[in-house]
Amino acid sequence: MRELKKIATLSVAISPSGALSPGPLSAMAVTAGLTLGALGGLLLALGHMMVELPYILLLYISVEKARKYLEKIKIPMNLIVSAFLIYFSYLLFKTSMQQNLLDINAHQASVSTIEAISFGAILTGLNPYFLMWWVTVGYPLVNEASKNGTKGLAAMYGSHIWMDYAWLTFLAAAGGLASGISLVVYRGLMLALAIVLLYFAARTLVDVYKAK
Repeated sequence: MRELKKIATLSVAISPSGALSPGPLSAMAVTAGLTLGALGGLLLALGHMMVELPYILLLYISVEKARKYLEKIKIPMNLIVSAFLIYFSYLLFKTSMQQNLLDINAHQASVSTIEAISFGAILTGLNPYFLMWWVTVGYPLVNEASKNGTKGLAAMYGSHIWMDYAWLTFLAAAGGLASGISLVVYRGLMLALAIVLLYFAARTLVDVYKAK
């Protein structure tokens, strides 16, 4: 029991560096919240977990092989994520240019429940920063968990994943509240989100350039 508490404590201490760091998934949570409210964050977190948990199980088996493989496919993954972010940024920008709330409701870059789960999975599985975090910063968690079998893994992951759910739900709830504000502020928020997504796309493309 003492070892499991140690693993849980370590997970709570290290996880915020990944779970609470700003990134495309955080921006998408606010965007999903404009349509779905807090539910958008829960669904994004679900999609995120659907990729993260199997990935952690893979690392649990062989972290060295995973690290070498990720280095080989980092560039194409970055390109795919950048294209996805640029496209959704375009949709948000287009929405922000609508002249009134009726037009915004008609053309809004809305997110359905299935899309929210899909976006959570896509922005997780194709995000090299997330994948490398687990084989670098987060590796001590996997390593400690492996010493205590399935109970250790459950203690580690349970102490980690609730932060993702809480953070993404909070961001989505904030986005949901924003949907009821004035037209000018609402349009400004949509434009800001578009710029944020473009920033992450640009940063990812710069990494591709540096890697060549």
